[in-house]
Amino acid sequence: MNPPDPQLMTHSESAWLVTLTTPALAAAMVLVTALLLRRPLLRLAAGARSRAGRSHNRHGVPAGPDPALGWVPDTIAPERLVALCLGLALVLAIGLALVAPLGLALLLGAPLTILAGWGLLAVAERRYATRLDAELPAALGRLSALLKGGTSLRPALERIVAELPPGPLRAEWSFLITRQGTPLGGGAIATPQQVLMALADQTPSRRHATLLNHLGAAVPQPLDVLTRRCEAAYAALQAAERRRDEVATELAQVRYSGLAVGMAGIGMAAYLAWSQWERVVAAYSTPLGALVGLLVLGALCLPIAGGLLLARVDDIDY
Repeated sequence: MNPPDPQLMTHSESAWLVTLTTPALAAAMVLVTALLLRRPLLRLAAGARSRAGRSHNRHGVPAGPDPALGWVPDTIAPERLVALCLGLALVLAIGLALVAPLGLALLLGAPLTILAGWGLLAVAERRYATRLDAELPAALGRLSALLKGGTSLRPALERIVAELPPGPLRAEWSFLITRQGTPLGGGAIATPQQVLMALADQTPSRRHATLLNHLGAAVPQPLDVLTRRCEAAYAALQAAERRRDEVATELAQVRYSGLAVGMAGIGMAAYLAWSQWERVVAAYSTPLGALVGLLVLGALCLPIAGGLLLARVDDIDY
């Protein structure tokens, strides 16, 4: 079932109603499917977020941490993820149905929606880690001061968590407090070192994971060793922030160049499509043409993605 050609219609002024039949049918099928499968989709979204959280195993342990010490970062709510994916599925179904048969549009839209969902998870996780990294230096400075004053680790964490605003760092440091003493699978009790290492394996922030590994190695030692570790980590975080600002300024040109080249290409492609719309529809209305169109769109977006990726700065040295 190919989209009809409005020029072949007897009443061309109302041909757009016939042309939109296939996209409307595709949108209706997507909405009905989402309505019938709303609960499985929510479970799937929650499972995908949980699997994304377990993928940060930095110690190479196949089984990961003990189930009692499991942690799933609140990067994005499953309901919001499903709603965003549903919106993307509708846009893809309508767009593909305009240039391809209904069956092919739905067939191509499903994997593209899944890829977009994983992309949304990655973006949400990145935003979570960025916010955590921004809150970490000040909290670590406060922790160093409390340890230097003779306060042990748990009371110091409790005082800092009580002062922190709601956010990723408060949630993760609350995990460090509440999971100490939790019964584990083998009948043992979770020690502070085990809780620190478990969170280091599961946090999306590499910088926070590095800090937790340092603290986990120093917790069994005397308090002055832990204090010196925290002071060294705080000084290194401040130096890393200075380096990050300097490098980000130098790499800003890379980001702007990628954006300029990508937007110029998209602008020229949009102008050609507007000025020669009949040829564009004829070229991309076949199944092969739809795939080629997606490749062309990806090639136009590559300079933008490259500029953004090359301009990223990641410094976790301590």
